[in-house]
Amino acid sequence: MDERAYREQNEKTIRSTQTALRNFRDFLVSKYPTETREIYCIPCQELDIYLASFFVDARQRDGSEYEPNSLANYQCGLERYLKEHHYAYSITRDREFQRSQDALKQKQLELKFKGKGNKPHKSMKLTLADELLLRKRGLLSRFNPEGLLNLVWLNNTKAFGHCTGFHSSTLKWGDVRLLTTETGLECLEWTYQDFSDPNARNRRSTTEFRIYATLHAPQTCPVQDYKEYAQRRPQAMLFEDAPFYLSIKPVVNLAALHWYNCQALGKNKLAKMVKTMCEKGNIPGRKTNFSVYQSCSSLSEAQSNQLVLICNDLRQQAAQSGSSHPGSTNFVITGSFDSSDSA
Repeated sequence: MDERAYREQNEKTIRSTQTALRNFRDFLVSKYPTETREIYCIPCQELDIYLASFFVDARQRDGSEYEPNSLANYQCGLERYLKEHHYAYSITRDREFQRSQDALKQKQLELKFKGKGNKPHKSMKLTLADELLLRKRGLLSRFNPEGLLNLVWLNNTKAFGHCTGFHSSTLKWGDVRLLTTETGLECLEWTYQDFSDPNARNRRSTTEFRIYATLHAPQTCPVQDYKEYAQRRPQAMLFEDAPFYLSIKPVVNLAALHWYNCQALGKNKLAKMVKTMCEKGNIPGRKTNFSVYQSCSSLSEAQSNQLVLICNDLRQQAAQSGSSHPGSTNFVITGSFDSSDSA
């Protein structure tokens, strides 16, 4: 576990350094087009001027200003890059870079005065109360195609989203496998490509990457959710290399066996899964996919009982709807889940 955490942290540091370097280079190209040297080849007096200008004038792609912490992170990322190339000075400590250090401090004060740094756009945690409401409103449910898609996505993201190499947009059907342990308990196991292998084809799996069936609560069992989703997929989408998340048919007969197209759900829609379901469910606060990583997966006894009641109610409603309108119960896709947008 320590090795995995270290590897994940190291990857985040590398990405942060690359982002800082890319944004600083882009700034130099736009404001100082004649400057083509690698930044570790630029003398400290000149580099200090460039950095001061960057901290004061740099903007995001949409023209808005950076958060104060973002500028500080960029300074640290550039510091790491220069240190890797044995630059003679520290841009965060040495007085040769006093100008840019002062410019950063002044810019941070200015941004905070404008209200930046309070993280008004920070994602809020997806709470257990939120999940209960989403279940109650059919947006996390086995009884309609949108609710089922949301449900398996949420289960996978909670269980595997923290793992290095797990990406919803590239997840294949064969990456998550239904297994039975030696004790007879069913589980879902995520397998991943081992790119350290020369042929990059071998898959590895460990018991760390598993979701186990909850026999005491079948109504909320993630394995049962997976089985239902498998049953609702077209037969042609059950091979290993098929995309895991499929787009929903524009009009679905809930009594029909298959609810999904032979087409991957678009990346843009996957990126807005939580935002979309929370907006439809009138869940307050800014919710994004990152909200899932902040959430807690354990339920109190009272919450578990409430969840069982909600699921039982949904099952009864689905059964009554199907019996009162046989063959005519349709689910019409609105907004974000129609199959026309595969981008």
